[in-house]
Amino acid sequence: MRHVAVSVGIVAAFALSACGKVQEKAAEKVAEKAIESSLSKDGTQAKVNLSEGGVKVSTTDATGKSTQMEMGNAKISEADLGLPFYPGAKPTEGSSMRIVSGANSSMQLGLHSDDAHDKVAAFYRDKLKAMSDGKQFVDMSHNDGASLSLLDDKAKSTLAVHVSKADKGTDIAITTTREGGK
Repeated sequence: MRHVAVSVGIVAAFALSACGKVQEKAAEKVAEKAIESSLSKDGTQAKVNLSEGGVKVSTTDATGKSTQMEMGNAKISEADLGLPFYPGAKPTEGSSMRIVSGANSSMQLGLHSDDAHDKVAAFYRDKLKAMSDGKQFVDMSHNDGASLSLLDDKAKSTLAVHVSKADKGTDIAITTTREGGK
C-alpha cells in the first residue's frame, strides 16, 4: 500500500509540473501576441518567440526591410565576432545578443574567465594590435580592466572588447558592429 501512495505522489508531482509547464507556455503565447501586436504598427509585421530561453523578434516593415533580433541565447562564435575567445573563458548565461537589420549587424557576447583582468586584457590587446593594420586601435586601460576597440572606417566596422575585474576572475564583453554586410 505504501508503494501505491508513493507512486500516486510521484504521478501527482509530474502532473503538477506538467500543468505548470502548460500554464507557462500559455503565458508565453499571450506575451508573444501582445508584443507582436505592439510592434505591428504602420504596416510592420512581427513574429516574437519567447520559448527558447531568450527573446527572438523578427519584423518586416511596410517597405519590406526586415530585422531579426536575438537576445539572451543567440549562438555567437569566434568566427562571427572575428576574434578568438580568451582561452578557458566560458559564455555568461543570457549575455548574448544579435541584431541584423538589412545589411547591418551587431553582436555582443559576454564571457567569464577565472584569470586576472590584466592577463585577459593583455591577450585581447595583443590580438587587436595584430589586426590593426589600416585601422584605428584604441586602448583605454584602467586599474580594474580595459576598453579596447578596433575601428575600421573602410569596412565600416567596429570591434570592441571590455575587460573588467569581477569578484572572482574577469568579465569580458565583446561587441562588433558592421554596416553593409556580414
